[in-house]
Amino acid sequence: MYDVILFIHSWLRWIVTFCLIIVLFRSFSGWIKSSAYLKFDKIMGGIFIGFTHLQLLIGLFLYFSLSPITNMAMNNMGVAMKNQSLRFWAVEHIVAMIIFVIFVQLGRTLSKKAQNSITKHKKCAIYNTIALLILIAGMPWPSRKEIGRPLFMEYPTQVSSN
Repeated sequence: MYDVILFIHSWLRWIVTFCLIIVLFRSFSGWIKSSAYLKFDKIMGGIFIGFTHLQLLIGLFLYFSLSPITNMAMNNMGVAMKNQSLRFWAVEHIVAMIIFVIFVQLGRTLSKKAQNSITKHKKCAIYNTIALLILIAGMPWPSRKEIGRPLFMEYPTQVSSN
């Protein structure tokens, strides 16, 4: 079960990232061009926040329930803090992703409360740009030794019983 949920979590990050890019593009375009905040902007923002929250829930389920890595780290946090890989998965990744979700939610909430289209686009652009930087910092990129994961994980052919 762990492998399947991890596969879903790994692929869902790209859906979240794709939605974020669309929202950022629309936000900056609307802000720079002083365009109206359209129904599409509202719908895309809703899709983005929905996938972001789904990704968070799956990640928390992995973190607290299924992950052998975080289970190992929780058994001895002193050792985990001295190990780059364990520290990343036990502390750095989850903290970065929770902060990412907070900024995404702030951008959505504050843009919805804004009185005019330019302010809606501006708030959405600013908060989601900060969220993007946090996302980039907290992702397990393949180039990061001992931490990295493949950009596109393959579906597990052998499903473990965990």
